[in-house]
Amino acid sequence: MKFKRNRLFIVLLCLFLCFSGLVFKASDSAGDLCTPNVCTDCHIVSLCSSEGVYLRQIDENTYLNSAHGNATYGVNRRETASLGFTKGHCAHCHEQHVMIFSDNFVSQSQNFCTDCHRGTGSVQVSFDRINYNYSYWYGGDTAHHTTPNNIYDVFNSVAGSAHNLQDILNFVKAKWPEIFRNESNPCSACHNTHLSQRGYPVVRPTDRDNVWGDGPGEMMSDFALAHGGQYQAPFRYNSTTVYEPDGSATTDGSNLPDYVTFCSDCHNATNVIYSSSLGRNLKQIDWTQRARTYGLVGDYHGAVTRCWGAEGMVGATCGADPANWGTIREPYLSASKPNYILNCTDCHEPHGSVHGNGTTIPYLLRKTVNGHYNKQCVGGAGNPCTWEQEFCRSCHVHNWHCGGAGACLNCHHHNSYARCFACTYCTEGGVHGHAF
Repeated sequence: MKFKRNRLFIVLLCLFLCFSGLVFKASDSAGDLCTPNVCTDCHIVSLCSSEGVYLRQIDENTYLNSAHGNATYGVNRRETASLGFTKGHCAHCHEQHVMIFSDNFVSQSQNFCTDCHRGTGSVQVSFDRINYNYSYWYGGDTAHHTTPNNIYDVFNSVAGSAHNLQDILNFVKAKWPEIFRNESNPCSACHNTHLSQRGYPVVRPTDRDNVWGDGPGEMMSDFALAHGGQYQAPFRYNSTTVYEPDGSATTDGSNLPDYVTFCSDCHNATNVIYSSSLGRNLKQIDWTQRARTYGLVGDYHGAVTRCWGAEGMVGATCGADPANWGTIREPYLSASKPNYILNCTDCHEPHGSVHGNGTTIPYLLRKTVNGHYNKQCVGGAGNPCTWEQEFCRSCHVHNWHCGGAGACLNCHHHNSYARCFACTYCTEGGVHGHAF
């Protein structure tokens, strides 16, 4: 009853303020009423909803700097725009006296956010920046990634892989019940609609009031340095001179958000996350563990130091095994850093990956990696390969294998320490190391 009384009090207070003229005075012009600051006159305080969930305060200046609140390219619903509301106005998403759109937040096809973030049927007037995928905007591949061009199509691909909204909500409300409840929108686990910016779209689920990846200590160069490694940016599409994410000559990750820390809030060595799409729990991931020890969660693509040279030959730390482990491609070969630590977005699309050339793309993997577009297998006669092998060949030369070549991801996946002996052999610290 306490929360219900509070809710009733808040509603009555707002009605009193509005109709008494204390907020909307007769002297207010239509222009004043159609700009976002009229809402932030009240929405600068922290309130409690009927479910006891903390409602975040909204700062006018911060909101106007967000992707939704920007006066040039912010949210602009067709119906409210026709009434004179400016771009970025709160009324495009919030009706003052009634709920709008669907409240089926866990639906891949009816989520509130995809009412705008879709192609055909979008209620948004237009998009100044189309929602192409990461490979398009940051990988530079504008040739192969003009579709999908919206989040709805990514979430509803016939042959692809994407984050499942129901799975997200199930996990976050169990993990952080003081923040997420049944009525929470799963999109808000990664985004704050009043804060997220075009270049910095994410907030951590445990820090809803701050954009992540926009300042010192939050870049990929910072993460690599803190965990005994180095970051090397992959090539932009069709180039060997400029690099992700911005097409510059910067390679150390100082211009790239640390998505490892962000993603590890959920995907780590302890959290158990069930995937309804796969019908199993996801592989656990630990990008910070450095020891090459059998049974410990860890990855060569993370902080585990590889035990061979960039040219693929076994080094002193791996004993006298004569195997060639596969050469690393450029730019990693010439840079020859001892411990490359990759960013999650070097290999994965944040929302999902849609099939190409009739091939289903699993695990939200990117189709363009390290400047190379992996549309289909090009192994050729006598050297058959799967799409997965072609994907891995973006960075690796497939010149040796401990057994019959097959689908790479059957053995080489996050935390894959218990598969083929030769592929994981390191004398240091035990019998096996890690394939990734």
